[in-house]
Amino acid sequence: MTPERWTAFVGVLLVVLCTPGPDFAVVLRHALAGPRPAARAAAGIVTGLAGHTAAAALGLSAVLAARPDVLTAVRLAGAAYLGWLGVQALRAAFVRTPAAAARARSRRPYLDGLAGNLLNPKALLFFMGLIPQFVVPGPTVTAQLLLLAGTTVVASVAW
Repeated sequence: MTPERWTAFVGVLLVVLCTPGPDFAVVLRHALAGPRPAARAAAGIVTGLAGHTAAAALGLSAVLAARPDVLTAVRLAGAAYLGWLGVQALRAAFVRTPAAAARARSRRPYLDGLAGNLLNPKALLFFMGLIPQFVVPGPTVTAQLLLLAGTTVVASVAW
């Protein structure tokens, strides 16, 4: 991979990362309970990105792309999960006591981040559609995929 391709990838990556989406909403939701729950949610998101990375490097993303019905099922599961998180957030907003509200907000931030990212269509499409465009065909495809996916994880941690 040339430095120019990697630099172009980083430019696109920064635009994608800085665009608010479901991952941002999950971190923001847990940030209302404090920095630790927000950090746990972010750690779950980064773990989800590592899962996407492994799937892309193993070629599982290509299998998923070839099966639109499976992709649709993942998208629907993601939408259902985000809907459930929204209902939980609304319930927590209407709780009267501060202690009960804090408990409702801080439930499983790591798992919320992990599941939200793994079921996030934006993350799936990023790993299936965008990353392969920057890979040069040849014997180093897996190494290139890991470099680009690793760059994604590091940039996500920084963001």
